Amino acid sequence: MDFVKWGQEYLSEALNIKAHMLPVKEELKHASGNEAAALYRRAAMLEQMYLECTHIGNSLKKRGGSFAENETAQP
Repeated sequence: MDFVKWGQEYLSEALNIKAHMLPVKEELKHASGNEAAALYRRAAMLEQMYLECTHIGNSLKKRGGSFAENETAQP
């Protein structure tokens, strides 16, 4: 299993999620009432997804790098 590649896929998805967050945050500036509440929940959910993908992606890339180092260090 290629952890570095897998991690990069997570980071790529994080960028896609971030691109979806920008229009929601712009709409939130002009919304009020129930619409604002719904947009806030959506923005919070997208933010959480972004952070999780970023964290997992970086962890996988780090794990892949440490496995690569261990494989080359063994005789």
